[in-house]
Amino acid sequence: MSCKKDYTKAGGKITCENRDHNMCFSKRVRFFLTRIFCVFIFYQVSFSANAIEPMIDLNLQGQVPRVEFDSTRFDFGEIYRGQKVSHMYRFQNTGNGTLVFSSIHAACGCINTKIYSKDGSTIKNVFKSGESGYVHVEFNSRDFSGNIVKPITLETNMGSSSPTVTLTVTATVLQELTAAPTLLYVGKIQSDIPKSFLLNMNLISRGKPYTAKEEINYIDTAKSDVEATSFSSQIKENILADNEPFKIIAVESSVPFIRVKLLSQTSAHSAQISVQIDDKSIPIGPISAKIKVWNNSLYYKDYEIPVIGESVGHVQVSAKYVEFGVVNELRPSERVITFKSLDKNFTVTGVKVELKKLPELKSLKDSELFEIKKDKLSPTNAANDGSNHSSFVVSFKLLYPKKRDEIKESDGSPGVNVSGFFVVKTNDPDYKEITVPFFGVLRKEP
Repeated sequence: MSCKKDYTKAGGKITCENRDHNMCFSKRVRFFLTRIFCVFIFYQVSFSANAIEPMIDLNLQGQVPRVEFDSTRFDFGEIYRGQKVSHMYRFQNTGNGTLVFSSIHAACGCINTKIYSKDGSTIKNVFKSGESGYVHVEFNSRDFSGNIVKPITLETNMGSSSPTVTLTVTATVLQELTAAPTLLYVGKIQSDIPKSFLLNMNLISRGKPYTAKEEINYIDTAKSDVEATSFSSQIKENILADNEPFKIIAVESSVPFIRVKLLSQTSAHSAQISVQIDDKSIPIGPISAKIKVWNNSLYYKDYEIPVIGESVGHVQVSAKYVEFGVVNELRPSERVITFKSLDKNFTVTGVKVELKKLPELKSLKDSELFEIKKDKLSPTNAANDGSNHSSFVVSFKLLYPKKRDEIKESDGSPGVNVSGFFVVKTNDPDYKEITVPFFGVLRKEP
């Protein structure tokens, strides 16, 4: 009792050599199940590899889907900053093929989108001929003001000539309150030099009350945001008091080294906030923080003012890295970095080289590649505050080694890369070691 496969151009075929049809039928079933499983695995792999088109073509030749929207553009009109608004775009597949939405993406994270069936609640992305559905678009106006235009792009299977559809939402975003400046740039900050700023708040007017449909959502969201703060119960209650006179309730900073204080409100429509940066623990590097102005507006109770700048510390370095370029026997490369401190006793005590030892450089000493010199500049007056400061100039020179045979440079190569770090040591307890990356290329021929 046996079955054998007889492969033809049309595909695999099983024939029986005897009369045991039950056994032969069983093997036929296993054979065809195996083929179906292989096809399933093939399309699963295709789906994983191409997320843009997650579905195979559902249409036969001559079957072409076509999507028609009642309108591809919607204007929300005048809304208030912080308000969330939504719209449902109705569409229908008017073609004779199956319509597939493979992806939908918006211009920014301020827009959330979903595709629903005709009931407006069931998520769906495949629509047969004649079926209708909705594209739900929600716009969060928290980070915007003025006239807004936002496109939403849908990818479909309508063919290479018109596979995408673009929807557009527009709005005019009004503000209940504004700040001057809207973004606080603090410049370069030295941790031991206090800096202060003043923010002017303008309270324009409360927004129009939300509709009955919006009310539950807005109240719940506002309560959740306010309850998450560390304010007292009384302050939280004042922030949620939409029926009280419009005013600023409290201010807070997102980082400890920026101190903010709400000054007495000068009038019913204006207030001032003092900002001071004077904490010696301010970290060196870019400053990116936010000041929250808590108020009892309807839509933007935690008005945010971004703060940007740079903390340079009390020791300033004129360059963040050293780039030597290409060095050969005839052309060494020298770079200079200035280290400046407001402490007149500041001193650069030494420099250490941490060279990345490539195989081509392993037999060389640091002194064969580098010449390093340090000099103290004569005392000068600081440009801004008139106090004395101390400055050191350190020169770094990359040389091509005199022992040319020590460089294992292969023929036709662009050269040997030299990279690592200069570790500059100082007598400042906060800046005992300042690390400066370096890189360059050694090449025999000019």
